[in-house]
Amino acid sequence: MKPHIEIKSIRRFSQFLRENYGVHYSEEKTDSLQIKLKKLMDKNGVITSDEYYELITGKNSKDHLKQFLDVMTTHTTNFFREINHFDFLEKNIDNILKNSKRINSNREIRVWSSACSTGQEPYTVAMVLNEILPPNIHIKILATDISSNVVDIALKGLYSKEIIKDMEAYKIKKYFEEVDGMFRVSSEIKEMVTFRIFNLMEPFNFKKKFDIIFCRNVMIYFEQDFQVKLVEKMYDVLVPGGLLFIGHSESLSYRQHRFKYIQPSVYMKV
Repeated sequence: MKPHIEIKSIRRFSQFLRENYGVHYSEEKTDSLQIKLKKLMDKNGVITSDEYYELITGKNSKDHLKQFLDVMTTHTTNFFREINHFDFLEKNIDNILKNSKRINSNREIRVWSSACSTGQEPYTVAMVLNEILPPNIHIKILATDISSNVVDIALKGLYSKEIIKDMEAYKIKKYFEEVDGMFRVSSEIKEMVTFRIFNLMEPFNFKKKFDIIFCRNVMIYFEQDFQVKLVEKMYDVLVPGGLLFIGHSESLSYRQHRFKYIQPSVYMKV
């Protein structure tokens, strides 16, 4: 028998994702959610949606829930994606250092890549900061994602030639080593990045605040109420003068927030 899912069951899974992880599947994406659920149920030999729901929420749900979240969340990324943000950092690094007492006094810059996927974003940030910062400033990047599968990939830092093909040759030579036809991020860059599994719905109990946060192309998957809460939480864990980068397809213009607008998709805590 093929897996069967009723519309009311699809809504049950949609509600589970929304309430526990902030991921919103709109009515227009019902078909996409149904297709993904059927594939997961078929893979696990489950016929009814009630059985599968028990698999991901029951006592021994850890592995099944991990698989579910890996499929249900989006992980599209690449090196130097939305390059205008990195150009902004290069052009404004002197002002960033001038305005930040914390960076100058502690001789370190703290960055959070809040939806790091398979690692290209935080590794790109590390490369850019390594190029533009004085050598006596320590680069500390926290990279988080809800999916343990993509975090495992990011930790390895090993990518195909296809993934890095659009990078400048000198960057490939400087920041990667070739291993059996694959390209591994250099140990120098990997040491700058700490990876963690993290759900943005959870409290932000960080011991230290950040100078820069990247939260790009994430909010488009959340309902507006959670988007507002997320932006407030990001504001609270930034230092004064800290920067928030969001995706080019996103905007804070229609939400209440305390950030100062700098340019499209770039905001500052004041």
